[in-house]
Amino acid sequence: IISHLKKRGIDPDKTKVVIDEEHGDVYFYLYNLSGQLIGFQKYNKDYPKTGQNKLLDPRMCKYFNWVTEEGYGRKIAVWGLETTDFRDKYLFITEGIFDIARVHEAGYPGIAVLCNDPNESLKGWLKTLIQKKIVLYDNDKAGIKLKKVGDYSFTVPHGKDMNDLTPEEAKQFLDECIISIES
Repeated sequence: IISHLKKRGIDPDKTKVVIDEEHGDVYFYLYNLSGQLIGFQKYNKDYPKTGQNKLLDPRMCKYFNWVTEEGYGRKIAVWGLETTDFRDKYLFITEGIFDIARVHEAGYPGIAVLCNDPNESLKGWLKTLIQKKIVLYDNDKAGIKLKKVGDYSFTVPHGKDMNDLTPEEAKQFLDECIISIES
């Protein structure tokens, strides 16, 4: 499990995760803007990604999110907030944890919003952040919806996701994104 995570940009020695080696599950903590722990994402590399919404047992899913609820619905939850400093000039935004982990690995701050079509609460929350928001969206129909929440948006070339890039390719791509914004 640890070597798989490292290959995907997550170093368990540097990133807060809980690993259930017996079942192969990895748990990522989710936080709100106040820094409160409000949920988790469970990941298991051995389960298929498709058909998850029809499963009765969330342990049998590749990805499963759980977020606390308030009177009006689920709280806003993101992953990676601990990498940001409100004095940062830029904040990268991706759909998934492994995509933003590649951004963190390259030395940039960013958050995974765990969806590709943010609700109005998440959109409003993102608007309160002063950084220039750079959305890195998947080059598909669903991914295109996410780019609406950013000040700038880019997609990884050749129809890949951020996590499909090597750390070196990711760094170069992110540097090019910043250069295009600055020019």
